[in-house]
Amino acid sequence: MAEQSLGKMLAEARKAYQAKDKLKGARLVDQILQRDFTYQGVWELLHQLYGGGQPFGEFQKSFTTRFYPDKLSLLKPAEFSRQDAAAIPEKKPSFFQRLLRIFKRSKTKPAAAKEVELNERIGPPQPAPKSQEDARLALVGGAVPPTSQMIKSQPANPSKVVAQTNSPAEVGPPPSQENIPIENRVTQAMAKAAGQKIRVVLVDDIAQTRETIMRTLRFQEDIEVVGAASNGRQAIQLVRELRPDVVLMDVNMPDMDGIAATARIKRDMPNTEVVILTVQDDLDYLRRSMLAGARDFLSKPPMIDDLIQAIQRAGAYAFERRSRQPDFLLPLSHPSQSSQGKIITVFSPRGGSGCTMVAVNLAIGLQSDDASVVVVDGDLQFGDVSVLFNTQSKLSILDLAPRADELDPEIVNEVLKKHPSGVKILHPPRPERSELVTGPQFKTLCSYLSTLFSYVIVDTSHRLNETNLAALDVSDMILLVSTLDIPSISRVRTFLNMVPMLNLKPEKISLVVNQFDPRVGITIEKLPQAFGKEPTAIIPLANLPVSQSVNNGLPILARRESAQQPVGQGLLQIVRHVKTLQENPNPTD
Repeated sequence: MAEQSLGKMLAEARKAYQAKDKLKGARLVDQILQRDFTYQGVWELLHQLYGGGQPFGEFQKSFTTRFYPDKLSLLKPAEFSRQDAAAIPEKKPSFFQRLLRIFKRSKTKPAAAKEVELNERIGPPQPAPKSQEDARLALVGGAVPPTSQMIKSQPANPSKVVAQTNSPAEVGPPPSQENIPIENRVTQAMAKAAGQKIRVVLVDDIAQTRETIMRTLRFQEDIEVVGAASNGRQAIQLVRELRPDVVLMDVNMPDMDGIAATARIKRDMPNTEVVILTVQDDLDYLRRSMLAGARDFLSKPPMIDDLIQAIQRAGAYAFERRSRQPDFLLPLSHPSQSSQGKIITVFSPRGGSGCTMVAVNLAIGLQSDDASVVVVDGDLQFGDVSVLFNTQSKLSILDLAPRADELDPEIVNEVLKKHPSGVKILHPPRPERSELVTGPQFKTLCSYLSTLFSYVIVDTSHRLNETNLAALDVSDMILLVSTLDIPSISRVRTFLNMVPMLNLKPEKISLVVNQFDPRVGITIEKLPQAFGKEPTAIIPLANLPVSQSVNNGLPILARRESAQQPVGQGLLQIVRHVKTLQENPNPTD
């Protein structure tokens, strides 16, 4: 039984890695090793994923030494039956790989003179990870090594420079070079840049640190420090004026911290690369830095070789990007200054009215080759958008909202979950963390999403809380959903009476009557009298089709058969009404 249980867990781990769900795979692998550390199947999986050509026995020993040192005595010699390499197809690095940026560090020891210079100028050297496999396996097993050991510089030899953080899709080649690997393109960029100095701006609030690093870099013929700033705001202004290749950025600074400044710099000057320097040797700082767009992350005080190589590597990427699009062709304006998409908020003052069902099907109906749609689950505590779409994501609105002023399309797309229909979904955070999202953040985030998508559909809870009010305020249209029971009708009328106090424009509000059943005694003709407003769309009562749709995670409008039913036709009424926004940006009753 135990063997069958482990085999089942191993099969699930393989499926998780195939689906690029590395966190789930890591947890399953760790559980198997905790139960049977010598289980051959899991070691074959690990070697297949991360062996990198290393002999099986050496790999097993290095992995155990790194993450399970207390179990070294359990290792036994075993024959490795190599499986079909196609079992786990090669995929591009996942978001978490790109986020954590785990790369090989040079084993070349610095010259004695440089070690002395390092101790005098910057600080004592940091220990290096044992091998590339050791560092990469930080994402697999239970223990995670310190950040300073995971993120280390690579050899200065240009031929060995390896792509970091960004996938080939981000630093894509021109059409004539589309088959050239990223590492080769960067090497070519470094070769073309021979003779050019890498222009660096240094940002640190401690004057002595700035002076020490400037003196250190003064000995490098290929590096020139062109400016220095003591806080994030000064750095942004300096980068705009000097347009450097690389920015060395401290994190903890007054006025504006380095991560916020990095995000602003990458937004305005995407050809400038940022290397983070910080004493905070913490994974959260690393993750936030990568989301902000930093190219590299070094712990202070860095080794002199690490620092120089990080600058050279970042400079190579800056040269390569500028070769494709010079700075003077890049706009400095924020994309949110010219909103194009429409924000549609689905709201009801009474729970159970079917807002989520309306929002999900509206998104399906609007999605097309010519119109992109994102659904934001604004019910931050108990949102059900993921249930109706049958999707899951470990990333949520909390990964974007705190830095809503400093987003870029790549970060947003990494956080959104894509449904097979093409609709993108922004999931809510865990319920206990919902209060960390503020109204202003939510409003700014929705506005930014409207610059990337044709339609932003916001599903809300039935409370007039901070985030719901922010969504209502920024919306181009509000779909007010109600059923025919007396409490729902009463609350809808109350909300309509509050519209002037909420500073909302009445013409933006469209009434949707859901679960319409003439047997309750209210006919279609009597609806305007009951609600005090003419309904835009009427969705008939259809308990069975709606229940099947919700339970199966398959929206009604996603299937032609259900879309042709009366409930589907009612939902299509809403789709047609919303599409009038493109023709008439100021809809009236």
